[in-house]
Amino acid sequence: IGKPLRVTARKVQPTMVTLAWKAPNGDAEVAGYNIYYDGVKIASTKQRKFTIEGLSPGTAYKYSIRAVGVGDELSPPSKEISVTTSSLDATDPAVASAQTNPGPVNSGSSTPGITKGGGQTSIGKPERV
Repeated sequence: IGKPLRVTARKVQPTMVTLAWKAPNGDAEVAGYNIYYDGVKIASTKQRKFTIEGLSPGTAYKYSIRAVGVGDELSPPSKEISVTTSSLDATDPAVASAQTNPGPVNSGSSTPGITKGGGQTSIGKPERV
């Protein structure tokens, strides 16, 4: 099974990013995709895009994608992409409000917090590549 192609970051915001990619050649063999943060599996999806939330503003993250075949075989990892979330802009009224009422805070975990994707989403035990 081939690796996912052209991984890109879309909708990069202070606390979230959406990753998108092209299916490998032989798309019919692909049952889904695993998303990796710094070499650790963080989620799975059946779609060719995935939104990661709960990130820290102005921070660099490294992601890669692996295709999962119908027989659960894994492709080689895609080319790793480095994404830096945008910084907070204190002049933006929405940001100023969020700074005075920040809501829940991630308690120091280095793994991004909440993840979601179209189709199936699972977050389990981290898995090294």
